[in-house]
Order: sequence, then C-alpha cells, then structure tokens
Amino acid sequence: MKTKRLTQIRAGRLVTAVLYTQATAADEPHVRAAKLKISSEARQRLNRRASWEKLEALAAANFDKDDLFVTLTYRDEDLPHSREQALRCLNDFLRELRAARAMRGEELLYIKNAEHMLDNGEEGRWHHHLFLNATGADYEEIRALWNKYGDNVDFQPLLEDGWNYAGRAQYMCKEKPPAGKQTWTPSRNLKRPERCSEMVDDSLTLAPPPGAIVLDAPPPIQNGWGSYVYLKYLLPRRPKPQRRRMPPRTQ
Repeated sequence: MKTKRLTQIRAGRLVTAVLYTQATAADEPHVRAAKLKISSEARQRLNRRASWEKLEALAAANFDKDDLFVTLTYRDEDLPHSREQALRCLNDFLRELRAARAMRGEELLYIKNAEHMLDNGEEGRWHHHLFLNATGADYEEIRALWNKYGDNVDFQPLLEDGWNYAGRAQYMCKEKPPAGKQTWTPSRNLKRPERCSEMVDDSLTLAPPPGAIVLDAPPPIQNGWGSYVYLKYLLPRRPKPQRRRMPPRTQ
C-alpha cells in the first residue's frame, strides 16, 4: 500500500531527500492533522531557504572534478573603491574570458561574488571568489586576463574536496550584501537542480546507494501518526561527461 511520499532534489551528485507519511482522505480529522503537520515539516526540511544552501545546490549541479574555485585579488593601484566598481572589473574580466573560450568553441560557466570584509568583520580589500568550469589548459589565460587588475590568482581545483560544496558556499555567503542585493550571481547557462516526488510503498526505507558519501542523516522525526526521514548524500562519482560545446566563433 502506498501511504508514503518520497521527494528528492538532485543537483549533480548531490541528493537531498525526505520520505514521509502522506495524509489521506480516509483519515480521521485528528490523524489527518497530525500527518499534515509531519509532511509540512518534511517539506520545510527539504526546501533550501538560506542563500548558501541555494548556492550549494547550484554549484553541485554544475561543477565537479577538475573544475575550479578561484580567488581574484587586486593590486594596490587598481583596487576598487566600491562594490559597483569591483563588479564592473569582474564583469569585464568574465566578458573577455567568455569571448576567448567562444573562439575555441568552449563554454564559460561560473558563480561569482564580490566581498571585502575580513573574518573579524572589519573593512578589508575588495576581492572575488568564483566557481568556474575548467577547460584543462586555461590557467595561464585566466592569469593573463586578470593581470589588467591584479597579479594574484589563486586556483583551488575541486578535485581534492569537490564534495564540500556546503563549506565553499558558506564561505562565499559569509558577507552580508547590501539591501536588495544577493551575495552571489550565477551565469545564465547553469543547470538547475531537479526535483521529483512520488507516492511509494509503506515498506520503503530511505537509504543511500552503495558507494555514496552520506553528508547528513539525522534520526527520524515522529509524532505518533506519522514520521519523516531526511537524508543528504553524494552519489558515487562517474566518468565526467563531455562539456557542452558551441561552434567556434569566426572572425
């Protein structure tokens, strides 16, 4: 009998899921109310509300092994004096990088930010962090294009700890943005996390597949008439599919 609902959000290798008791029309009013409460709690647990949680899912859906976490810093004489000026510099750099890749039929995927606060909350220097797709041979090109503004580009391949999307997302969201602004901005060509939901049999249990890395698995929540289980994990890594390619741009 199908009395449970399984809802999952897939973002690349990152999967978050809840399995919860579904209320039915045949339930007594007090039973139905209890089940509706548990299902509401389950959906709220699954929904990503914080900025870093949304960033985590978007990064996981688009960046993996061999991609990059990049930090761009400015030299003293080119240091911006405002967020707006810093973003103009960053956008100019990304525009040139996109054009260079387009000439080779390669796509540019990124999530960018601009920040200037130190870890202790004091004013610091403007700099940028980016999730950036790597093409395999573009380190020097990135350095050369950023040289207009700074001499230092820090590359951190996601190969070593690509699973830690949450940590990197929280790091990019640590600074409070101006009112009405967002801490980070994605390129328009990014894939979005996929959500699916279905009724399942009573006997189904929520468990990660073999080889998965479990990131969060709290104890089940129950209220007497219903329950839900939450699980967050990374699927085993598969061979990386070939990046989407565009026709080379002709001059």
